[in-house]
Amino acid sequence: SSGINAEWPLRPGNVNDEMVLERLMYACLPLPGSNYLDKLKPLPDFYGPLWVCITLIFSTAISGNLADFFQSLGEDTNWEYDFKKVTIAATVVFSYVTAIPSLLTGYLWWRKSNTAVKLIDTLSLYGYSLTVFIPISLLLCVNHEWIRWMLVLVLIGTSGVVLTLTIWNILKEEPKQMALIITAVLATLHLALILLFKMYFFTSNTKHVDPAPVTPS
Repeated sequence: SSGINAEWPLRPGNVNDEMVLERLMYACLPLPGSNYLDKLKPLPDFYGPLWVCITLIFSTAISGNLADFFQSLGEDTNWEYDFKKVTIAATVVFSYVTAIPSLLTGYLWWRKSNTAVKLIDTLSLYGYSLTVFIPISLLLCVNHEWIRWMLVLVLIGTSGVVLTLTIWNILKEEPKQMALIITAVLATLHLALILLFKMYFFTSNTKHVDPAPVTPS
């Protein structure tokens, strides 16, 4: 039965670099009929997801500040680095990859589901699902809104589809109507994360500091 209790290895001894790289790659490939959990079981790990989350936090903060810097070019203003972006990114990322998997696993435990999915599986799944956010975050610093929205569609079509297909597979033992509702809710939350990612970090609304007036000597 589905359980919340699990061992918590950061990186089990049998999980090598090749397996982690394979998991990172397949997290970006929405293959029809595939189940991403097949790549995680029987040895889910936290090493890859932790690396993904930490890298994403800094890539988002740096690229978001670069986007603001490019926006300020040609303006009569002084640009300043916004350190709050690191804090906000860390709060959003770690809250998302811990709270949602916990709720999903808690539901399976409450339902006494026969699916052999534990909390460590869903935590690993959600961590790896953010892999493609890293290269996309670096590209989003391009100062063209139409390019940014195209990249948002890429996120939806890769990370969003991989995660949704996997959740649907996790819930296949549940009543179909309930499985559809939960899958739709979790897919909507992932879409909300993507939109928050775009609108907060990569929208041209930065406040700039006016340059100090030059006093004649």
